[in-house]
Amino acid sequence: MKKLAAYFIISIVLISTAEFSQLIAQSEVIPWIPLSEDAQSDVVKRNKTIITTAEINFPVYRGAYITSYYPVSKSAEIDSLELPLPAIFLVTSDDIETVKQYYKKLLRESDGWISQEDYSVFVKGTLSQAFARTAPGIAIREETGESYDLKGADPKVVSSLKTRIKILYKP
Repeated sequence: MKKLAAYFIISIVLISTAEFSQLIAQSEVIPWIPLSEDAQSDVVKRNKTIITTAEINFPVYRGAYITSYYPVSKSAEIDSLELPLPAIFLVTSDDIETVKQYYKKLLRESDGWISQEDYSVFVKGTLSQAFARTAPGIAIREETGESYDLKGADPKVVSSLKTRIKILYKP
């Protein structure tokens, strides 16, 4: 009877821990790119902004770093009166093809996603909506290490980067 009670308690603890871990995984903090020791204070301030995967409600490539974040601006209306979606820019040392395959598996046509191979874009809408920032989407391109939002980043990390990911999402 004591063994049964112990198994029961252990099972509850394991299930609770698994559910808690899943909850934490769903709202993981997305890390900012590490900064160099001499990064300017305005660059350091931006890294204090906390962005979670739950907040953007969109798959984030594992191991990627945020380089910039553009929340919705209520004053930035477009001709069609649609507001642009918030955007987050990420970088990774993984190659473009690996990143494309990751998103290709996740963002399926059956769920309304369209893949635009010529532009390395996945969009839930039209390509023109993606360019206007009014439809959720992913754009993937090569990272050269010269992007403006890498200013102040740790040079060792920057030199290893290969791919940039832009995510437009509905909050």
